[in-house]
Amino acid sequence: MRNLRQLNFILVTYAALAMAVLTGCGTGVIFDAVKPAATPATASLQGVVMGGQQPVAGVTVQLYQAGTTGYGSAATPLGPTVKTNAGGNFNLPSYTCAPGSQVYLVGTGGMPTSLLTNNNLAMMSGLGTCGGTYLSSFINVNELTTVATAWALAPFMTGIANIGSSSTNAAGLTDAFAAINQIVTTANGTLPGPTLPAGATLPLAEINTLGEILLQCVNSGGGTAGDPSLCGKLFNLAPNAAGTVFPTDTITAAMNIAQSPQRNIAAINSLRTGTPQFVPVLDVNSPPNDWTIAITYTGGGLNAPTSIAADAAGAVWVTNGGNASVTKLDKTGAAVSGVNGFTAGGFSAPSAVAIDVSGNAWVANSGNNTVTELNATGTTGTVYHGNGLSSPASIAIDGSGNVWVSNGGSNAVSAFTSSGGVLAGSPYTGAGSTAPVSIAITAK
Repeated sequence: MRNLRQLNFILVTYAALAMAVLTGCGTGVIFDAVKPAATPATASLQGVVMGGQQPVAGVTVQLYQAGTTGYGSAATPLGPTVKTNAGGNFNLPSYTCAPGSQVYLVGTGGMPTSLLTNNNLAMMSGLGTCGGTYLSSFINVNELTTVATAWALAPFMTGIANIGSSSTNAAGLTDAFAAINQIVTTANGTLPGPTLPAGATLPLAEINTLGEILLQCVNSGGGTAGDPSLCGKLFNLAPNAAGTVFPTDTITAAMNIAQSPQRNIAAINSLRTGTPQFVPVLDVNSPPNDWTIAITYTGGGLNAPTSIAADAAGAVWVTNGGNASVTKLDKTGAAVSGVNGFTAGGFSAPSAVAIDVSGNAWVANSGNNTVTELNATGTTGTVYHGNGLSSPASIAIDGSGNVWVSNGGSNAVSAFTSSGGVLAGSPYTGAGSTAPVSIAITAK
């Protein structure tokens, strides 16, 4: 339940749908991933480590395979470490990763200039599934790949060598790694990523600003939290969630900011100095509301969205009050409901949606006192009337597939069977229920 922790990826229903990459919880981030290899992959890997626009020599580069024994579990080093040359280039001659595992690259230490050694330098790039596309490309490791990786993986991360998930949430970790490739192109270290869906937008200025803040420390001689150095100022503003442990490297600083995005916002924003190397950036005097990174999606009929739910495949369903429709976005964030959304099923001021085990969407229509059962492809809608429905405001489905609806226009709760029949005793009243506006189902 950590994949939508916001990364970090929050779901917000504005005029367009924003999905934050790193806070909250859910069944999985809504991003796709490269299919795992059938057998362990053995290959080589090349790339470059850059501090802004300049190469960094002497960086120790290590490839890791994410852990599988729990959140923040120990990652496994893959192959030997290598160091970047004077041009910042590296070549990992051989590594082997397990099929289906998630792989990331870390660079630590190095010389941002011939006169400076920075032991606090740490940058990373999340590459995705073993044997996948992004492990066969040239890899750029810079501040933007570090921001994208740290924010996407923050729910699964406790340190540079501690990124992992429980065995029951491998799909969540896979989706989080896939989110990296929506944010950044790891082949050249630029925004956006190659899998960002059409119509989706990134907060470019915010991501670039975070990159600039890390860059100030990366291209320096390092420092200690609380000292007057650029690294010291950053580390002092980015302790762990408890505020008791201060970072000693830029990856940990980025992780801490991603995990506590509401802390020291203005002070962190002011760390950016000089002429930015990543543009556009935020105004130094106009900090964001917090340091959450969100991808905003449009299309698919989104129009004044009112409610949201996710199905077992990771697709997201949204009711639209502005055009009486339902939008479906697949797990990559791409719209699959057409320009105007799904309209089958007599929608009228749809106010809530819930998904059953068959992938059907049940929609409460507050405008005409009905409930619509929309099939998984959005092509057929069955409308249910009566059973005490009165301005239905919320909807939920229990473990037996029964559908429960709160009625804002009365003092009743309506219940339907999975086939749309009236559940015995429905509608239910009493127990102090007055114009109920929300409903949830407890576990047995």
